[in-house]
Amino acid sequence: MSLGKTLGAQFEISVDGKPRSYRDRKAVAMEAAEYLKRKHPHSEVVVKDLASGKETVVAYKTEAAPR
Repeated sequence: MSLGKTLGAQFEISVDGKPRSYRDRKAVAMEAAEYLKRKHPHSEVVVKDLASGKETVVAYKTEAAPR
């Protein structure tokens, strides 16, 4: 089964250079990428704007402890 580009997708999320997901809104793409980064902290997770080609590398963020 191959992952194809979803119709209307504007952002591609990749893990270690392999496309994993496509999203239509930047906020949703960044949220999904942050989730993937938490699951794979030693991998490079990138969100790519398909229109402009700009890539944003997602940094690992630790979750704050509840008070």
